[in-house]
Amino acid sequence: MPAKVEEICAFPVKGARGQHPPSLCVDPAVGVVGDRRFAIKRTGRDSGGWAPKIHFRVCMNTPEMAAQTPEYEAGMPTSAWLKHVAVALGETELATIDTRNEFNMVDTDPHECGPTISFLNLASVRALAAETGWTIDPDRFRMNIWYDDGEPFSELAWADSYPGTREFLVGDLRLRVQDACERCQAIEANPATGERDLPVLEALAALLKKRGYRGSPQRGVFEVMGFLATPLAAETIKRGQPIRLL
Repeated sequence: MPAKVEEICAFPVKGARGQHPPSLCVDPAVGVVGDRRFAIKRTGRDSGGWAPKIHFRVCMNTPEMAAQTPEYEAGMPTSAWLKHVAVALGETELATIDTRNEFNMVDTDPHECGPTISFLNLASVRALAAETGWTIDPDRFRMNIWYDDGEPFSELAWADSYPGTREFLVGDLRLRVQDACERCQAIEANPATGERDLPVLEALAALLKKRGYRGSPQRGVFEVMGFLATPLAAETIKRGQPIRLL
C-alpha cells in the first residue's frame, strides 16, 4: 500500500508527553521547529547546551516523565507545571534548559550529526503487538511522523547504512535517511501511567532476530524501531501527505 503520513507529533519538553498539532513546521537547520526545545536538568548536571539524555529528566531514567503533560504560557512551560512535576519527582525545584529554537535537544548531537526528524512505521508497531499479544500505543515510541506502508519493518531497508544515503519525499519535502532509531528503556514507560509496564526492548530484539535482521548499521543492536532523517529544505508536514522513497 502507498505510504502516507497518518499522525504527527511534537515534544516541546524532552521526556514529557507530546502534542498532536495540525502540522509540523520543518527548518533544515533545526528539524521540527519547537520539538525538544526544552529539557529538564537532572540534579547535579550542569548542561548549558546540547548534552546526552543522561543529563536530563527523560523517560529512560525517569519513567514518570512519560505521563507528564506540560502546560505552556507564551510558548514556555509554566512555573506551576514545573512545580507540579518537581513534587511528582520528589524534588524541591527543577531547572530547565531552553534551546531557543537554535537546535533541538534530540538524542544525537545535532551539531555533529545534523538535525533529525523521527519516523515510525505503524505496520511495525502492529507486528510487535501481534507477536507479543500486547496493546501497544504508538505514543510509547515518541516519534514525530507516524506512517503506514503495510509492510512491517520495511523502514530498516531504508536505514541500511550509517550515515544513511537514501533520500525520500514527504509531500514536497526532501529528506535523507540518517540512521535506524536505536531504542532505550524509554519505550518501556507507559505514556498514560508513567510506569515501566512492558519489556518492550527484549520483545523487539527477539522479533527482529526472528525476522533475520542483522542489527543496526551504526552499532549492531537489535532494539530498533523506526528511523531518523535529516530534512534538506524548509517545508510543512501535514497528515495525509504521501511518503515516497527516491
